[in-house]
Amino acid sequence: MRRRLSHYLLSLWLLSSVAGASESDAASEGESQPPLDCTIEPRTIARIGSSVEGIIEQINVRRGDLVTQDQVLAQLDSRREQLMVELARLQAKQDTEIRSQQTRLGFQRLEKERAEKLFERQILSDKLLDEAKVQETIARLDLESAAVRHEVAKVELALAEESLDQRTIRSSIDAVVTEVSKAPGEYIHEQATLLTLARIDELNVEVFVPVLRYGQIQPNQQAIVEPVQPIGGHYTAVVEVVDRVFDAASNTFGVRLLLPNPEGKLPAGIRCTVRFLSTPNVTE
Repeated sequence: MRRRLSHYLLSLWLLSSVAGASESDAASEGESQPPLDCTIEPRTIARIGSSVEGIIEQINVRRGDLVTQDQVLAQLDSRREQLMVELARLQAKQDTEIRSQQTRLGFQRLEKERAEKLFERQILSDKLLDEAKVQETIARLDLESAAVRHEVAKVELALAEESLDQRTIRSSIDAVVTEVSKAPGEYIHEQATLLTLARIDELNVEVFVPVLRYGQIQPNQQAIVEPVQPIGGHYTAVVEVVDRVFDAASNTFGVRLLLPNPEGKLPAGIRCTVRFLSTPNVTE
C-alpha cells in the first residue's frame, strides 16, 4: 500500500513538472531565437545643395557640427540681388502716380459736373458734354492702371526678396554635418552637393531576417539592440517596417526598427545584433 502511494505521488510530480516546463517554453518562445546581425544607420541623410547658381561667399559650419532646422549653413554672393531688392522696394513705396491720377480724376469729375449744368441751361453743346464725360472716364481708368502698377511693384518686391533669400542656404533638419563638399569662392550649381547632413536623434536599425521567421515579427513589436564594442549596451527599438518582398538570393526579408537617440549618444554606421521580443508593443 505504501509503495502504491509513493508511485502515485511521483506520477503527479512528473506531470506537474512537464506542464510547468511547457508553460515556460511557451512564454520564452519569442526570446529563444538566436540574435540577428544588424546595422545602425542615420534616420535621414540629407545632401544639401543650392536652388540657384552662384559663387559661395561663406560656409558657416564644419564637419561634425550639430545644426538645427532652418539654421543658416552657407551664403552665396548676393550683392546683385540686394540691389534688386532695394530698387523694387523703392518702386513699391512710390505712390506719386496714384496720387496724381486721383487729383486728375477729381478735376475731370468737376469738369463733367460743370458741363452737365451748362448743358441743362442750353449753354453747352452735346459734343462738349460728351468730351467732358470721356475725359472723366479716361482719368478714372488711368487711376485704376496706376493702382495695378503699384500692386505689380509690390509683387516684384516679393520676387526680389525671394531671389535674395535663395542665396542663403539653410538646414532642412536637425542633424550633424558629415561632409563639407565645397569651399568659399567655389562655384555651385543646382546639381552640386554643398553639405551632407545626417539625422541621428532617431536611428534606423536594418536587419535581414530568415524567411522561416516571416509572420513572427510584426510592426510595433519591441526588440533589444546591442551595438558592437566598444559602444556596447542594450537599447530598446520598435519594429517600424516589415518588408513584403523577399530577397530570393539570401532567402531573407528586411525589417527596419526605430531606435530613439534623443541626446545623440549612439553613433550611426555601426554593426549590432538584435533580439526580437515575443510580445508586440501595440500602440493605440
